[in-house]
Amino acid sequence: MREGLSSPVWRFHPMKRTERISGAILSSVMIRYLLILLLFIPACAPWIGGRGTFESPSHHFSVDIPQTWMRLKCDQYLLISRDGPFLQYILVQERPIARPFRHTEKKLRRGMLPQEAAQVIVDEISCDQSVLDFQVKENTPARVNEYDGFKLLFTHKNREGLTFKTVYYGFLIGDRLYSARYNAAKRYYFDKDRATFEEVLQSLWLERPT
Repeated sequence: MREGLSSPVWRFHPMKRTERISGAILSSVMIRYLLILLLFIPACAPWIGGRGTFESPSHHFSVDIPQTWMRLKCDQYLLISRDGPFLQYILVQERPIARPFRHTEKKLRRGMLPQEAAQVIVDEISCDQSVLDFQVKENTPARVNEYDGFKLLFTHKNREGLTFKTVYYGFLIGDRLYSARYNAAKRYYFDKDRATFEEVLQSLWLERPT
């Protein structure tokens, strides 16, 4: 691991025999995801106990963190996990609509409809070559607390063949996109913590919407 990145003691919960993921595949997945995380997480950003309320004054939102989940020490966004980010994570963040996307040339714009914004996100993910067998299961309007937004439910595979499932909520306020997503291994982990994600989503509060 990169110097300065502390590793939490993740507590893995036993699965039923029919729900177990191949050890060889899981080991490979862990290695790949940890390497990816090390590329993007600064050395000064350790994982810390996350219970309580996360407040991001510079990014104008706060959200409650469930008990037993760990948080990446970062003020720009909220990234939390219980068993390790290679098995499940919740990511809450905001994005200026003027910021270009990495994989699509489509752009968000002020005042666009939620379903138009959803299509931009779908295009961004589907154009990412590391996301294999991308399948949108649901793309619908959604009310995120008091804001009109959209909900995406999709699956994808990584190069090791492990299937992940993601639920993604987003909404536009002024010149920013706010989003909350829950990503987990489809087998066992996604269903296990889906309700926890919904609780986190309901706690999302914008301090200074613009």
